[in-house]
Amino acid sequence: MMPGIDGFKTCQVLKERPETWDIPVIFMSALSDTVDKIKGLRLGAVDYVTKPFQHEEVLARVHTHLTVQRLKRELAEREARLTAIVTSAMDGILTFAVDGRVTLFNPAAEIVFGRVAAETLGQPLDSLLSEPLRQVVRDYQQRGQSNLWVPEGLYALRADGKPFPVEATLSRATTAGQTLYTMILRDIEARKQAEAEFNRLHGLNLYLRDEIQTEHDFEEMVGASAALRAVLREVETVASTQATVLVAGETGTGKELIARAIHNRGARRAKPLIKLNCATIPASLAESELFGHEKGAFTGALARKLGRFELANGGTLFLDEVGELPLDLQAKLLRVLQEGEFERVGGSQTLKTDVRVIAATNRDLEQRCREGQFRPDLYYRLNVFPIQSPALRDRREDIPLLVRHFVQKYAAGLGKTIETVPLATLARLQAYSWPGNVRELQHVIERAVIVSRGATLEFGDWLREPTAETGPSKASVTTLEEMEREHILKTLEITGWRVSGENGAARLLGLKPTTLEARMKKLGIERKRGGSEI
Repeated sequence: MMPGIDGFKTCQVLKERPETWDIPVIFMSALSDTVDKIKGLRLGAVDYVTKPFQHEEVLARVHTHLTVQRLKRELAEREARLTAIVTSAMDGILTFAVDGRVTLFNPAAEIVFGRVAAETLGQPLDSLLSEPLRQVVRDYQQRGQSNLWVPEGLYALRADGKPFPVEATLSRATTAGQTLYTMILRDIEARKQAEAEFNRLHGLNLYLRDEIQTEHDFEEMVGASAALRAVLREVETVASTQATVLVAGETGTGKELIARAIHNRGARRAKPLIKLNCATIPASLAESELFGHEKGAFTGALARKLGRFELANGGTLFLDEVGELPLDLQAKLLRVLQEGEFERVGGSQTLKTDVRVIAATNRDLEQRCREGQFRPDLYYRLNVFPIQSPALRDRREDIPLLVRHFVQKYAAGLGKTIETVPLATLARLQAYSWPGNVRELQHVIERAVIVSRGATLEFGDWLREPTAETGPSKASVTTLEEMEREHILKTLEITGWRVSGENGAARLLGLKPTTLEARMKKLGIERKRGGSEI
């Protein structure tokens, strides 16, 4: 006993101090008055032993109380760990009694349901669940199962009544005759959105991988002709809008380049430009390519596939050769253009899409409409802003620039240096009708670069003579000298009559300035006043 302090005061001091409050206190006294025992127990004592006493009995009581104290500590530690787990869990955890009242609602559940725990505790569980999920819980309680996994496909309810998809587990525990149920629940709406985005990006990655391996018709729009400048003005005009564009023109004129130029100058340039050549897709697969399909939708559909409209969401979809689409698919395309929604092949879920459509055709779609091969309503919906891609024979003055561009491109790829293109070669190229347009010119120049052995482009007899229907008039090709003179004049007009320098006609023609001046003198071409050497 401490001097000046009795046992009651000692017990009180021990229980008031944080470092000693949990030490078991046993009173040992000769006083057997019930009042003293009650006072000691109220102060926090765990036992009261009166004298005389047996040492064995005292030791047994001490051992028992130490064991109880140890178990209390372990229980408190477990409860603290459990509380920490429940509080920090990413899944919603709630418990409810047999009568369905909610008895625990962790922070994750507050986030998932959009409800505050203080307002939810004591409320019926049914207010949190859709009717099908309520029935699952009722059946689980009636069957007396210990555990149940609730697969996805059922819905819980947010505070505003909006349903959201969940997956959950149910378990039960009975203590001292009292049963308590636990539901661990996960909102899978975000996961489904993430999975959908992953599938979209995966499909986009596969598409772009194929796209990278396919070289574009030509890399940039090259030329300075009035016809090309008119097209570029139309591109600038429509690019900043969301209007549907129909690009018409012969094969090989660069319709895809026009579509890319519109996309790259518009508000959707940070999103993908997805293309589909309608002429190269079998009719049986065209719908799947456009709208995608579900697993098992048809023989060979081993997995879900995203269509072009999903891949292009937020961006631009370029439909090349749109005039080749089957009639039944034209109606579905019209629906997407008008309502912005569609279903995958084999699916029932209606999907929304935000896509700008640019279509291209080498057909006369008005004639196709008259023949019943193309829907007039779809034609009018596509033809909001028409652009005509000019044939190469209608912009012959661009041929020297295109030749220079392709020579540099393919010579660099082959490690060659080609500095000169003979005037006779340029004259032949300008005289040809180019039924395949720029694409044909590109391939012809590539072949010429391959066979060239020196610094001068070597050109074989690869072009058929122009026909009366598509070629230039006889007057325009009467003599090689006249064609050469006309070609030099057009080149000088393009360069502002600059002969030498980086942007001069001599460099454009692949000639030395002195050589070009000699040819000009021979052909009777006089420099315009105000012309510059640089």
